Amino acid sequence: MSLSHKQLFVVSCGLALQAAILVLINGVMPKVTHGMDMMWIAFQAWAVYFVAGCTALNGLKAWIGYLTGIIASIAIIKLMGVPGIIDLPKPGGMNLGMALAVFIVVIPAIMTENLRNMVPALFIGSGAFFASLGHAELAKAVPSGCQTTQFLYAAQTELIYCALGLSFGFITVFWRGKYEASLAK
Repeated sequence: MSLSHKQLFVVSCGLALQAAILVLINGVMPKVTHGMDMMWIAFQAWAVYFVAGCTALNGLKAWIGYLTGIIASIAIIKLMGVPGIIDLPKPGGMNLGMALAVFIVVIPAIMTENLRNMVPALFIGSGAFFASLGHAELAKAVPSGCQTTQFLYAAQTELIYCALGLSFGFITVFWRGKYEASLAK
């Protein structure tokens, strides 16, 4: 349905209200995300909900895509430490070990498309996971040298924020659908 400027203004105000509520919710989120404020993941996932097709089932598929991206990221990190890969040279600053690990992991990751995995969400989830690992609060929350806990905390944080953003996408589609239906009467 094509909306008039006045009708689109109502939609814009509704989205602005949702965004403001998300910002307020984020004030308490670090209490359940190991001190990590990763609100950007929620906004990103909110957008992914629309790219995924605006259905609850596709929102779940997007969340699973984020999860598989996390798993792929951990596999890359672990492969980079394998003898033979870790020892590869770094000519001109190029990380050949990481490049090889990425090459090895991306093949099966892309193949998950045949399992109906949402590959774009996998890549977005992988990027978000790598970004999460550099968060200062994560370093404070994890005992020194405990990589498993680091991965677990980063993954939990990402998946919680992802679920929040996908939920906001669902809410947006729900209320906008109701609003547009009311206009059609």
